[in-house]
Amino acid sequence: IIDNPSNEKLLFLAEEFEKLNSVNYASLISLEPIKPPFDIPPTTPDFMVNQTYIGPNPGLNMQYAWDLGLKGLGIRVRDVEYGFNSNHEDLNEVNVSIAAGMTIAEDALQYSQHGTSVFGIIIAGNDGYGMTGLAHEATEMILYPEWQEIGYSRINAVNQSIQNSTVGDVIIYEMQEDGPASGSSDFVPAEYNSVIWDLTKAASDAGIVIVAAAGNGNQNLNGTLFTSYMNRGNSGAIIVGGGLSNLTHNKISYSTHGSRVDLQGWAQNVFACGYGTLIMINDDVNQGYVNFSGTSSATPMVAACAIVLQSYHHSLTGNYLTGPQLRTILQETGIPQGNPSAGNVGPFPNMKDAVLRVYDDYLLGLDVVNTTEFTVFPNPVQNQLKFLTHQDLSEMASVEIFNTLGQSVFQAKMPQDKQLDVSTLSGGVYFVKVSDGNQSATKKIIKK
Repeated sequence: IIDNPSNEKLLFLAEEFEKLNSVNYASLISLEPIKPPFDIPPTTPDFMVNQTYIGPNPGLNMQYAWDLGLKGLGIRVRDVEYGFNSNHEDLNEVNVSIAAGMTIAEDALQYSQHGTSVFGIIIAGNDGYGMTGLAHEATEMILYPEWQEIGYSRINAVNQSIQNSTVGDVIIYEMQEDGPASGSSDFVPAEYNSVIWDLTKAASDAGIVIVAAAGNGNQNLNGTLFTSYMNRGNSGAIIVGGGLSNLTHNKISYSTHGSRVDLQGWAQNVFACGYGTLIMINDDVNQGYVNFSGTSSATPMVAACAIVLQSYHHSLTGNYLTGPQLRTILQETGIPQGNPSAGNVGPFPNMKDAVLRVYDDYLLGLDVVNTTEFTVFPNPVQNQLKFLTHQDLSEMASVEIFNTLGQSVFQAKMPQDKQLDVSTLSGGVYFVKVSDGNQSATKKIIKK
């Protein structure tokens, strides 16, 4: 034991130990945590304005979800690919890591900027500089590398990501597989490989959400070359194709397509961290930015939508949506693909309608089998909301109004004149629930 230890005393002791033949080295470990770096000098501007995919159509309208406080809180994310750079200034303050016990092969480091972009699109910190991730309040994002120092194994990476996930987690496959066509650029989803498909199906059945790239091979999965693959059925994964970054939402030329492709994201002009081919501050790759592309950029866009919706649903119900359930919500509320005859890549997510759909489903789940029929008018309403019931209500009938976060903002007995003064409510979307004994029903209203 050293009395009044200081850095100088400890350094001296370590140097003396290292003079002994039996000691290879002495390690000094600080008892205080090392503070993470913030914006690496020189100052990086706030590049959120470049992330036009955050805004409304042709963007995802993720801003609508953010304005409601929905940013992926509580959801764990995994990414299967080669690598990523955790030292990038947009990732050094958030909970990102390489899976415990796994490494990135030295030869794979050249591909790490790809993962850096993917991580940035999902979870880059909302810190006033650089970019901001679409689901930046996710609990964690962990890389499961395909190519480790011990060798390459995609199957092991996928298996490890699944083994270390549980119900409600989201796994992203930033991978593509060589297809059956001749040539070297016939890329298709990773689950074209039978083992990956089996692992994916097992994970999806267990409640883990898989979001996977369709691949950049311009392959038609409905073609005869893919009959055996399509005959396996649906693995449960959300397969993401590539679309244009404009209002047409047409398929980008090289995206693999077909009925198995569920949704599309932008395959061009996706501002992200990494590479530095668009912006490189101080010639430092840790301050590099790129316009990311391909189904590689489309996939994290759609995955972020799933993460935010999963977080919202869990906050309302305490439960988690499955991958197929999230897929249905995003498809049915999405913006239709332009010119699907060029090859189906699915609709483009519309987060405003998707968030409202999650809330609608939640309220419908609260209603009992017996319902009391009613209508409300005018809708949209400014001051007085009037009720027209299709049956007599008891004296115990009540009215409750919820906002889009599921919070009750008004509750009272049903007025005798069946009119409510809603003039004090802020403008926006609300849900009005009328209950009478074991009967209830819910209607959506818009407050001007």
